[in-house]
Amino acid sequence: MDTITVGTQRLIHLDLKGAPPKLSFFEKFFPFIKDIGATGVLIEWEDTFPYTRDLIQIGGLSNSAEASGAPYTIEEAKQLLELATDSGLTIIPLIQTFGHLEYVLKHDQWRNLREVEAYPSSICPSNSETMPLVRSMIKQIVAFHPNLQYIHIGADEVWHLGLCASCSKRLLTAKHGKATIYLDHVTEVAQYIKENFPHLKIIIWDDMLRNVDVQVLQEYYIGTLVEPMVWYYNNQETFNLGAALWDKYGAVFSNIWAASSFKGATSSCQILPINKHHVSNHDAWLSELALHAGKIINFRGIVLTGWSRFDHYATLCELLPCSIPTLCLCLKTWLSGSSSTETYNSVSKMLGLTENPIQPDVVHRPVVNISSPLNFPGWQILVGFEWFFNVRLKYRNIIDSDQMNTWFNQWQVLNNYTNPMQIETILPVIADVHMEILSLENYLKNHLQAYFYPHTIEELIGTLILPIKQHLRQLKCECEAQMSLGCRIRGHKRLNI
Repeated sequence: MDTITVGTQRLIHLDLKGAPPKLSFFEKFFPFIKDIGATGVLIEWEDTFPYTRDLIQIGGLSNSAEASGAPYTIEEAKQLLELATDSGLTIIPLIQTFGHLEYVLKHDQWRNLREVEAYPSSICPSNSETMPLVRSMIKQIVAFHPNLQYIHIGADEVWHLGLCASCSKRLLTAKHGKATIYLDHVTEVAQYIKENFPHLKIIIWDDMLRNVDVQVLQEYYIGTLVEPMVWYYNNQETFNLGAALWDKYGAVFSNIWAASSFKGATSSCQILPINKHHVSNHDAWLSELALHAGKIINFRGIVLTGWSRFDHYATLCELLPCSIPTLCLCLKTWLSGSSSTETYNSVSKMLGLTENPIQPDVVHRPVVNISSPLNFPGWQILVGFEWFFNVRLKYRNIIDSDQMNTWFNQWQVLNNYTNPMQIETILPVIADVHMEILSLENYLKNHLQAYFYPHTIEELIGTLILPIKQHLRQLKCECEAQMSLGCRIRGHKRLNI
């Protein structure tokens, strides 16, 4: 692959709306990604940005953020940018301006700006208060980031469009239906940036443009205002953007970006990245660009996205430290022009994973004793979540086992109708896994606090560890109670649980 095909930019997406790392992590992470070939970072601050004045309740300086131990102070955010700059990384901030605005529209102060009153995701483009809010957010973001060249205004997945009373009325006369409402808002945001910050180039996600006719896009002169970032996370077997898309975009836009994924694009509650899927996604992108890059005047480069949540209210998916091996595989694949067995071998060697190398077809690896430190920041956290993956598998095998369903189901426990001979074999297994989950909890707490804030640790432990720990404790107590009762006739002394 030549540089014309793959572009010159290789940005790593930081989705800070979920598990935002401390500066102690970024001190190591930024030099690391620079060394493996990244040229910059796309920072999606969302509610971690230290908005001030009339916007203070949106971000990291709000009362709720400070009460929960969430980032970032103004000084911390500035230091984060300085760390990236010191590592020679370009910085592009991403600010949502249409969809994915739960972090704003969840607040009572801005609830009236929702397109659908019950749903906080999409803002109403017809409300007279919408653009003042968007302009204020953009002003603060731009002012905070020195020497900006690009700004990303989001605008993807606007699920609710043309539904409120005002927008429904506009639809009656809209020349191009919902596309008119969408493009009116996007162009208004872009024109505001062009007029007030003429040095900035504007990026948007492309998905809302895919079904808009080329003539409509040309009518809005959208190609003079924004640069689309074409995001697609499928693997090679299901990758099907198609020639028509590139024909259309090539006729409208001079500059185009691509967006792949290294985490956060498979399951919404994925614990560890699926290496094979993400590497295949990059192989597919390389093949796609080899076919169609000639239709694009200037292909800027790629953003390797790493989503932390699927939306503001979703649970956390893969943590950034857990995804560094996958990121390395994807970036090496991109720089090499394809993946191979050597890709996995060389990345494993580089990261110090010689005792337990990365395998293409293995979703999770067995836990092994690490004899020497690994060569990437937060490796202890990856080890902890590989351990968790295995403990959770043991737990599920217990509760789904024939033995539990046959001799220790809830009906039997509630009716004291159990066989001590079976419980004697069930109890030690439950007790062992219960002890292991307690050890794992202590391990994760100790290592997570080095790189993450209290609100993230509380969420991770509360979501993943506590339900298993509590259930195992309950099962252990029930086993012990049944053992003390011995075999009884059916229904004897029904337990009140």
